[in-house]
Amino acid sequence: MNGVPGVLGVAVLAAIAVILSKYVSLSGTLIAIMLGFALGNIITVPTKLQTGIKWCESQALSIAVALLGVNLNVFTMLEINAMTLLFIISSLALTFSVTFIFAKILNIQPAQACLVASGQGICGSAAVMATQKIIKAPTVEAGLVVAVVNFLGFVGVFLTAWMAPYLFTVNDSGAGLLIGNTLQSMGNVVAAGFSVNDEVGHLAVLVKMCRILLLIPVLLLLILYSKRAGQVNRQAEPVPIHWVKLVPLFIWVFLVLSFMSSMQWIPPVIQTGLSEVSGVLFLLAMVAIGLAIKVKDIYQQGGKLLILGMLVFSFQLLFSVWFLSDG
Repeated sequence: MNGVPGVLGVAVLAAIAVILSKYVSLSGTLIAIMLGFALGNIITVPTKLQTGIKWCESQALSIAVALLGVNLNVFTMLEINAMTLLFIISSLALTFSVTFIFAKILNIQPAQACLVASGQGICGSAAVMATQKIIKAPTVEAGLVVAVVNFLGFVGVFLTAWMAPYLFTVNDSGAGLLIGNTLQSMGNVVAAGFSVNDEVGHLAVLVKMCRILLLIPVLLLLILYSKRAGQVNRQAEPVPIHWVKLVPLFIWVFLVLSFMSSMQWIPPVIQTGLSEVSGVLFLLAMVAIGLAIKVKDIYQQGGKLLILGMLVFSFQLLFSVWFLSDG
């Protein structure tokens, strides 16, 4: 019960974020983290609220990520042809590679680079926070990356909505592939894609779904890498990897729900309800993370992360335009 006041306080800010999102051209997620950030830098958060805030920052986030599985259909890729699948996978692989190269040049830690690559390459805030859970990066760093990724996604909606029809004047598929393969969140993709036309919007969403599905193998690879890296750092003898214990519970729930959703074993009303719960918990987590972000942290690292995000996003756009034009 000690955490109730903190959760209620976070919930109030999350509700304000939802209300504001109806009147301004910003997502509730971005407004939530902005509200938390603003309040956390204006006032000192009372100690009695810290327990609830920490719960929202960690446990609520884990549950939210797990429930994302109800929105995924593992059979979606069957509707994508081989060339398009190659385009999506190669783009993701190059995004991770280029992110680490730019991060090294900018002297940004590998953990932060991994968070940026996940957010830019897969599905925005959700991928950032799922990755943070695996690599155990500080939540403040993850919050900074979420802020950067959300900002770039907001800008990207307008940029790609203008670029796509201009570059692919007689090719709706090219426009849909560009938008679906570059924007950070599903909300960004829907906003940009359907602002062009319905055909572009539907294709962009399908491509985005495939990118989201790649979150599963990426997280599993990160789990394996983190486990082996931990053994090397401790200079311990190699031990057998037990996948059941190695994979966090929220990932197992994510996988199970994804499979059940794909098999249509989850009634629509329950699927909708779980999806809404996930969205609410994400808002709570974003507010809590925003409260933990301090101006001095952004001054020290946020600027570099923004530059990194802009470089990576620019690469994604250039690679996508080159691949689609060449194809």
